[in-house]
Amino acid sequence: MKKFALLASLMLMGASASMAQWSNKQDEYLRVFPEKSLYESDVQMAPNGNAWLFFNYPEDGTIKYAVQLVDSLGNLVFGEEPLVVSQYPTRTYNVVNEYLTVDSEGNAIVVVHDCRYSDSEKMAMSYTAYKISQTGEFLWGEDGVALDGEKAHDFSACMATTEIADKSIVFAWQEVDVETYKNVLRMQRISREGEILWDPAEVCLKDPKVDYSYPYLVDGGNNQVLMVYAAGSAKDLYVRKIDFDGASVWSEDTQIYRGGWGNIPLQSVLDVQPSGDNGVIVAWYDDRYFTQVESVYMTYVKTNGEIGFAAGVEGQKLGLAGWRSFRPQCVYDPTSDSFYAIWEESNSGQSWSRIVAQRIGKEGELLWGENALELRPLTQVRYGYQSVQLGVPGEVAFFYMENESGTYAGEVKTTATVINVNDTTLRRENDFTACENSTPKQNLRTTPMHDGRYWLAMWSDGIESPKDLVMHRVNNDLTVGVPESNAVEGVQADANTFVALATLIEGEAMFATNFATATQATLAIYDINGALVATPFEGVLAAGKQYIEWNANVPAGIYMATLTTAQGVETVKVLVK
Repeated sequence: MKKFALLASLMLMGASASMAQWSNKQDEYLRVFPEKSLYESDVQMAPNGNAWLFFNYPEDGTIKYAVQLVDSLGNLVFGEEPLVVSQYPTRTYNVVNEYLTVDSEGNAIVVVHDCRYSDSEKMAMSYTAYKISQTGEFLWGEDGVALDGEKAHDFSACMATTEIADKSIVFAWQEVDVETYKNVLRMQRISREGEILWDPAEVCLKDPKVDYSYPYLVDGGNNQVLMVYAAGSAKDLYVRKIDFDGASVWSEDTQIYRGGWGNIPLQSVLDVQPSGDNGVIVAWYDDRYFTQVESVYMTYVKTNGEIGFAAGVEGQKLGLAGWRSFRPQCVYDPTSDSFYAIWEESNSGQSWSRIVAQRIGKEGELLWGENALELRPLTQVRYGYQSVQLGVPGEVAFFYMENESGTYAGEVKTTATVINVNDTTLRRENDFTACENSTPKQNLRTTPMHDGRYWLAMWSDGIESPKDLVMHRVNNDLTVGVPESNAVEGVQADANTFVALATLIEGEAMFATNFATATQATLAIYDINGALVATPFEGVLAAGKQYIEWNANVPAGIYMATLTTAQGVETVKVLVK
């Protein structure tokens, strides 16, 4: 009944939903959560450019799990109130879980943690997974799929999820075993249709003498999955490869760090990402020599279990400047076949700090120098919530918040910096939330770029209350909102063959082509009177997606970019500021 009621409400609310769209003004954000208390939130991009949001919040004496869908124009698809997934009694609102995953078909995979299978006195916990379509249909049923056979446990935590090639979803979590009283890691695989495929009692990492914790999952290719996890009291880091049936692939798991974290919870230390070649990269920070100076490290494990970096089990140190270093975030770039990382550095008292970034080669080479690339100089400004996202080929984008007051209760800048990956020159930079009266901001989250055109950014803002959860669409040129029609985004004869990536042009423009075979081509730029002003490209365009850059050193105005090939002539319009 839930899905039919929802579909009816979607038809009724269409007019009101269309009113909430991305704004082209930096100080007008899209509010995506009602004015109420909020515990947890997340945002993930679907393949079609829509964005799934997850919320976890107290209401009616319990904790509700809910989702919202924001379409590519900024409409709240499910209306002003999010779509409630579950509201069973629960004992806690957060035990370090990955609640939201978006599959390759654009559906939301939502995992909830509650006491539905426990008596009211014990209040034991269990995990249930839901699959929700972009029309709001509960594809795995209104009650979801119990990941461990409707069993409840005194302690379970650290849920991780990933999709593999057959479109099934693999889950892993930490649990206290009732026989050994040790932490074990259990796994489950659910088919695309919602069928339970594994037995978590059998697909389990368990030892009567060892505690296992903090599982992280990435797709390992060939219907296999890689699990990064911690073992023992020192929380040594390992990687295990698991096949389609839940069995271990390698003869032994690969150790990637010998451990030594003190009391720091690993969820605030590690960043785990796919390496692009069915391997995995892991970035972290630690003070392994007890010097009270933390350093950032990265390791790369190949698909065969070998460590790719020359540093081996120690991990590759990413910066040698000697400052205290925290919270690295990393990504793999297939265009340059290298890795990128961003982190915060500070002096010993953490009164001065800076933001730095590094490019790392496949053998651990520090390609941006031993001291890394300084994005923000050492100053008495606090930085945080940093992330790294890929841009168009040849560029990488770094996002972060900065606050001169030292806390996030005062005025906060939310900045994007786009760097040329080959020579580290600054391409673009913008505080994309800048306004006359800046407001408190925190908890910045960003998504990968969609279709070479834009990222999404979500954060908590104090526009009207400290609980406001808001978003911006951040375009490739670092403007915000949906481009105006006369500024041209996607004004072209065929979006599959020729498109202008930028919306409003300032300094440079980027065009993308996508032909099935190589073709002779000429790209010419004309002013509004038809006069030729530039020829950015003349030659053979390779097959597949290619990019052409134009240094728009011309007066402000409207220009026509015309691509002439054997297939015909295509024109897009660009507006130079």
